[in-house]
Amino acid sequence: MIKAAIEAAKAAGDIQLKHYRKVKTITKKGAKDFFTNVDIACEKAIITIIRKSHPNHSFLSEEAGSIDAGSGYLWIIDPLDGTHNYIHGLPEFGVSIGLEKDGELQIGVIYLPINGKLYCAEKGKGAFLNGKRIHVSEVKSLGDALMLQEGVLHRKVPHKLTFLGKALKTVFKVRMLGSAAVAFGSVAEGTSDVLVTFETNPWDVAAGFLLVREAGGSVTDFKGNPIDHYASRFIATNSSIHGETVALCRKF
Repeated sequence: MIKAAIEAAKAAGDIQLKHYRKVKTITKKGAKDFFTNVDIACEKAIITIIRKSHPNHSFLSEEAGSIDAGSGYLWIIDPLDGTHNYIHGLPEFGVSIGLEKDGELQIGVIYLPINGKLYCAEKGKGAFLNGKRIHVSEVKSLGDALMLQEGVLHRKVPHKLTFLGKALKTVFKVRMLGSAAVAFGSVAEGTSDVLVTFETNPWDVAAGFLLVREAGGSVTDFKGNPIDHYASRFIATNSSIHGETVALCRKF
């Protein structure tokens, strides 16, 4: 099944590259939220490819919503993660495809076409970048950590700014990349150390949760409790600094 996910992710990535900086249609779907003709084209390509080999599987995708085929297998798809970056011509965007079976994540594929990075993970088999095994960073102190913050930031702004102020005094640096797919890949390969997100959706995180865990990282809620990919807030770290990160986040 991971072969289908990889084929679908690469097909969507090709579409993104073809239309990069040439978006034709931008449609508003909510406050500070848009989708484009490229989102729709990528989603259609992904679902079409996966259905060829798995016609009875169900889908949950950002634009199409739920397509229930009554299967225990559910593909969770963000066809263009980082749409707002893509609209503005910023290179931080990609494809995110996760597969759950009876509620448990089995496969995660993230493809960043602008730099050719293909992240793959299967439950119990480790995490890989372009075929090479990857592992989270070895940073031991939150004070030395590069923190990424993603998710919806324009709601409950004072609350999130309070957290950000505390984080800036605690960690080494904070970055906002505008794409959960890019952020998860960074934590999994060890180029950043922690990811904190306040509001998100399952298609943003399904592939990334599995990728980080298979790379040796930890993913929990703000109090350190286990969560699944339907949680709206989470912490993803290199495991070594997870306790410190929970201490930073638990009051928020």
